[in-house]
Amino acid sequence: MNDFTTDTWHKLRKWAEAELERARVRNDAVGLSEHDTAAIRGEIRMLKRFLDLPQAATRGVVVEPD
Repeated sequence: MNDFTTDTWHKLRKWAEAELERARVRNDAVGLSEHDTAAIRGEIRMLKRFLDLPQAATRGVVVEPD
């Protein structure tokens, strides 16, 4: 199981948040080709999935009653 409370995770999260913001700014640029736009959107999608890892780790976890 991953520990999403470590300093390492917090540093990675901050990096991913900054990268996500940069990708969103690039995506808003005028004159991008369809290919470039698709690539940036894919990057945005993967960064969002990465940032969702702590929530994804708890989804679908069955807690058995005592």
